Amino acid sequence: MSNTSTRVERAQKPRKCPECGQAPLASILYGMPAFNKELERKMNEGRITLGGCCIRDDDPAWECTHCGLKIFRRQVQ
Repeated sequence: MSNTSTRVERAQKPRKCPECGQAPLASILYGMPAFNKELERKMNEGRITLGGCCIRDDDPAWECTHCGLKIFRRQVQ
């Protein structure tokens, strides 16, 4: 599990985790996706994780499947 207590933000998806250095990072999929073979494959590869059905404006966009670090998309001002 991640030891980072500060919020980590990036403008785009990093190639590797800024905390542990593992790659790839998973995109977090929110809502109620149709579970199919392709989604299952991407989840097994660590490319997608499920974020739940409740969607808020300030949810993390990516997650390290190794250390659990959640990374937020930096908002353009």
